[in-house]
Formats: sequence, C-alpha cells, structure tokens
Amino acid sequence: MPLERAFDWVADLRNEPLWNPSATNVELKTDDPPALGTVFEEDVKPLGHYVVTISEYDRPTRLEFDAQNPKARVTVRFDFRSLEQRETRIDVQLRVTFIGAMRFIEPVLRPMIRRDFESKRGPALKSALEQHA
Repeated sequence: MPLERAFDWVADLRNEPLWNPSATNVELKTDDPPALGTVFEEDVKPLGHYVVTISEYDRPTRLEFDAQNPKARVTVRFDFRSLEQRETRIDVQLRVTFIGAMRFIEPVLRPMIRRDFESKRGPALKSALEQHA
C-alpha cells in the first residue's frame, strides 16, 4: 500500500479491530478525518475502556496514539517509510505504563504485551493493509 494511504488507514483507529481482535467498540469522538488531537474511545481486552488521542501526527511518516484508562497508559508510535514498488514499511514502538495496583504486575505483563504485539498484531496489521490496498 502506498505510504500516504497506509498512514491514513492506520490513523483511523476505527480500522484497528480489523487487525487487533482485542479491540472492539471503536468510536470517533471528534471530527473526521483523523488528525493531531483526534480522540477515539475503544474497549481493549483485558484492560477495558480506553480514551485514545492522536498525540503525534506527521503525515505521512509518524503517528502516535496515547491511550489511557484507570489501569494503564499505552503509547503506540508508528513510523512509516516508503519502499520500492509502492510498498510501505511500518515500524512500531509500544510503551505500556501501568497505574495503581497494576504497577505491581507490570514486570510480568509488559513483556507479554510486547511479545503479543510483535508476534500477532504486527503480522495482522500487515495482512489487513494488504487486504485494503
């Protein structure tokens, strides 16, 4: 998928359930199209309801989501790079900070979440982008 289209598709968090089965009920809470400051709400298993804000929007190269709920703060940054033959490479950085009592199990959960993202979510995102090219 060309760079700009891949960026726009990922920026619209309503597409997330197509590659992340843990995400449901994604709703846009501000104006369309997504841009810096756009707010979404979604449910993500197993940690519950999140308010998600686009905290960085440098189209078409960098996109960052800041997701917060009472249990955790999750920052997901996508870096987009154009490759040959109208393909796009996407590098993802995931930061998870647990809040309150969840802090005590953070050392166990954080690596599990990262491994899950790398082994399942990354390939699923690639597949979803290819299907919607």
